[in-house]
Amino acid sequence: MANPTPLYVFLVSGRPEGAAPGGSHGTDNAFAICAWLRVVELVNKFFDARKAADSVVQTSPVVRFIHFASHDSTVGIYEHDFATMKNVVKDSRARSVATNWKLLDETFTTAFGTLTTQQNPKEFVEWRQVRDAKAANPATWGPDDPASPNVSIVNVYHSVRKAPRASVLELSIFGHAFVDGPVLNNTDAPPAGSTTRLATDTDGRADLDFLPNMGESGTANANALQEFKGAFAANGSFRIWGCNVQDIVVTVPPEGGTARRCLIRSTVLEVEDALHKQLLRRGTLNSFLVKLPAGSTNFTLDMDEQIGNELSAQTDRDAGGGLTPFPRNRLFEIRYDEKFTNHSYNDFFKGQRTTAGAFATSITRSLSDIAKFVAAETATSYFFKAANALQTVDVISGAPGTSADVPNNGQQFIGPGRTAQAVFFQKFFGASLTEPGAAVQRHFSILDNQGNAVKKILDCKANGLP
Repeated sequence: MANPTPLYVFLVSGRPEGAAPGGSHGTDNAFAICAWLRVVELVNKFFDARKAADSVVQTSPVVRFIHFASHDSTVGIYEHDFATMKNVVKDSRARSVATNWKLLDETFTTAFGTLTTQQNPKEFVEWRQVRDAKAANPATWGPDDPASPNVSIVNVYHSVRKAPRASVLELSIFGHAFVDGPVLNNTDAPPAGSTTRLATDTDGRADLDFLPNMGESGTANANALQEFKGAFAANGSFRIWGCNVQDIVVTVPPEGGTARRCLIRSTVLEVEDALHKQLLRRGTLNSFLVKLPAGSTNFTLDMDEQIGNELSAQTDRDAGGGLTPFPRNRLFEIRYDEKFTNHSYNDFFKGQRTTAGAFATSITRSLSDIAKFVAAETATSYFFKAANALQTVDVISGAPGTSADVPNNGQQFIGPGRTAQAVFFQKFFGASLTEPGAAVQRHFSILDNQGNAVKKILDCKANGLP
């Protein structure tokens, strides 16, 4: 008899990149390792909670993990039967991830029970599209090769949309990320103001992916978002495991000419880091974290120090991650004077000058103004737009201004250098950093499936803090 409640976990590993010319980072499997470690972690989590009435194991003794791997353009499947396999997963340290997955293709047959056509991953997962794209573009990528869209986030979205209703326990995307969303291959974004995704774009796009049609035209996509949302199980989650430390600005680039899409360091990071340093200098960080002071409390923010840090990051391949090399004065000008539809810079910095007419390198703002700015910037991000659109799904990601580290053969986590931003985000908006039942807490922020954090962010964006 077919399993009446099949359950699935979708895992996506982006393409590593960013090594110096001649390096090998572009073709390694660092994020694929993260995906397999998540399999091990979830199997143990589900098994440990097996006696709960609403546990995964009680609902379905078999969980099927689907893996979209960008580094080698494959789609794999792993089936775990808790009745016979308990919590034992081979290669628990992810030393040979390529052999842990069975290639998903037309030959797939489940090893556990039977599946209807609608329940069978080989029917609803877009492995054929990935196979055909790889056949058309089989090159193995080097660290500085152009991206090739063999695995697209659209393949993932389509596969989730076509999965049985209420069957997806988790969608996790491991890799690089920024305010616009997860990065699978670092492809070009559509022009600003577009409402339709480019066919060659494989990456997440905050302005498109949570529209009703998820950025795709045609009647088949008219209800795309509702289909995507309806695939998640009760208490299902959508997780973006990467960084959130860059802002997109459409402005005149350093070389001049027509305004184009450029990247600068997260301004939320800079404002919150300046706040953090001010609290440390005052010796009041601990009391601040115990109980926020009144919203009217003023703090002096050293923006000159922050812009200096950004200039240093531009030449650090690991820290910069593609930051546009603007000079110091332009970095102030962009934030203080220019107006953008996707940023609240001007409302916060107000073009502030010294009496001599130079940009004010040190500014004083109330805690309410700081939180209001963070809320406004958050509201334009992929992280927030996903949670606001999905509503009944936990959306988990790095808070604005945080970066995710990847230890050797380890799992992505928010490192100690950026946990202050995550803690501020929690204090301002109630976005928990604690994942229930997790063996390891990695300090990603949770926008809950009851909408409480989303409501607080929207309220703070409108009204600030009391």
